[in-house]
Parts: sequence; C-alpha cells; structure tokens
Amino acid sequence: MGNKTTGFTRKPADLAALTDPLPTLGDMMMFKLYRAWSAGNPIFTRLCEGRFNITRREWRLLAIAVQHDSLTSTQLAQAAALDAPRTSRALGSLCGKGLLLRSRDPADARTVHISVTQQGAGLYRQIMPIVASLNDVIFQDLDAEELQALSSMLDRVMRRAGQMLEADLIKERPHRSRPGKAAPAPGTFESS
Repeated sequence: MGNKTTGFTRKPADLAALTDPLPTLGDMMMFKLYRAWSAGNPIFTRLCEGRFNITRREWRLLAIAVQHDSLTSTQLAQAAALDAPRTSRALGSLCGKGLLLRSRDPADARTVHISVTQQGAGLYRQIMPIVASLNDVIFQDLDAEELQALSSMLDRVMRRAGQMLEADLIKERPHRSRPGKAAPAPGTFESS
C-alpha cells in the first residue's frame, strides 16, 4: 500500500536542526516596506488607470514634470527613479496623449527637453488632490509627529541604500535575460 500524504511537507533536516534560527522574511524591514507599498499601490493604480487612463509610471513622470519648467529625459528618469527604456516608453505615451511635449535643444540636437502641456497641467490638477487625500487616509493612524519621524527615517534609509549601491556592495548583477539560471559562484566561470 502507498504512503498517505497530508499535503504538508517537512523542513529539510539541515534547516530544522538549526539551533540559532535565521530571521524570517516577515522580520525584515525592507519586506515590511514592500508590503506597505504593495497594500497601497492598487488603490492608486485603480485611480490612475481606471479613472484617468494614465499608468502609475506615467502619473509619476507627469507629477515630476509639473514641478519644473523643463527637464531632459535623463533628469526626469533620475527624478522618477526609472531606467531609460521605461522612461522613454512612458514619455512616448504621455506625449501621444498630449500631456507632455518633447522639444530638441537648439544648442545640442541630442538633448531632448520635456515640458508639460496645458492639458497635462489640467490633468495633474484633477489627480493630485485625490492622490493627496488618499495618502492622508492611508496614514491617518499616525499623528503629525509620527509622520514627520517616519518621513525622516525613510529619507535616511534611502540615503543609506543609495550609498550601498554606489559602493557596489553586492558585485553580482541580475541575470534577467536568462530566467531560471543562477549566477555562477564568485570566482568560478560559466561554460558556454
């Protein structure tokens, strides 16, 4: 007769035998920040895409562009924390919708300046009060002092993470073009 299974699997012996258990993912502050962002993100996605036919990425670029007379594509990408290809696609969409305008720099034809159209500014004025209100509701359980402390703490976390990235603390790079293939161990070479 066959063994009956319950659907639960046991931890491998080497993990179950640890006397000094490792922290869980749920213990990690970065995961908690991700979970907080993930909980709120669908609300803003529904607002932007469902009500205003603009993606969250497009909204982010529009909201940043409104704050400036003109930005280059590179400056806008940096301010939005997006890579160049994603920025370029979103800018193309925003220009196609008549919300942003691209113009070549007369002194350097390689440089493209981005500015907000009247239609883009009008859409911003419609969306921003709702986004601000939703932010207030999400953070309503924190008082003013806690909000200020959280903002300060998040600024410090972002600075530290930026310093770690600049210091090239982790040398390995993602291998996204090769899904399912692990990176070789440090000091080893892959055969082709």
